[in-house]
Amino acid sequence: MSPSAISRLVKLLELRLSAQLFERLANGLVLTQRGSAYLNEVSGAFQRIAQATERLKAAGGSALVLGAGPTLAMRWLIPRLAAFQAENPDIDVRLSTAVADADPLRPDWTAAIRMGDGAWAGVVSRYLFTADLFPVCAPTVAKRLQALDDLEKATILRVTNAPEDWPSWLEASGVSEAKLRHARYFDYAAFALQAAVDGLGVAMARAPFVVDDLAAGRLVRPFKMAVPKGKGWYLVYRPAQEGNPALKAFREWLLGVAKA
Repeated sequence: MSPSAISRLVKLLELRLSAQLFERLANGLVLTQRGSAYLNEVSGAFQRIAQATERLKAAGGSALVLGAGPTLAMRWLIPRLAAFQAENPDIDVRLSTAVADADPLRPDWTAAIRMGDGAWAGVVSRYLFTADLFPVCAPTVAKRLQALDDLEKATILRVTNAPEDWPSWLEASGVSEAKLRHARYFDYAAFALQAAVDGLGVAMARAPFVVDDLAAGRLVRPFKMAVPKGKGWYLVYRPAQEGNPALKAFREWLLGVAKA
């Protein structure tokens, strides 16, 4: 909802309760003492409503709303979903890539594939695969990369929302980042990897973003060194979804594909 819509609802609620719930400050709203007391009372009820909703969805729903980052969805998950749908035609998988600020699940998601350490509170985490880092490029570009020093002449494809990936690999490889003078910047890893496929430079890949491109020869690894990112990808869902037959079928399929 928009901030103005929320503001109107707050005013309506205060009018209905004949109580001021918030103090209006220059930089936002702060709960009053009465508002804080009311919040403590109603939070348990909202939690019970959420749990009852999850149980109802788990009992009879065949739709599965899955959250996943855009690059993982585009470069790994979507190419494999056709196989799952062929095996499970009655399960409607709906993919959401709006993962910003999801911690790690949005309320309307059945499950999600998220990168982290697997230690999210209040959810079940099932490990899928690692997130190791290694450079990739087109075969034509790789011919010019006979040694690590050759990176100084190459165009480095960087991702603005993952600025730490290249420095992590360079530090482990003993290459000075200051010597890399040519770079192109992209908002998402999917764009940088496509640019690498098209021969525009060298991108930093996270397994498994490039497993299909490596197998097909569209991309190669000019240097064998891989650096652990310290995180992995996990399938995460709320405990109330354990009995959801659609999720169970998807989970077993996903774990098998990830293992392969």
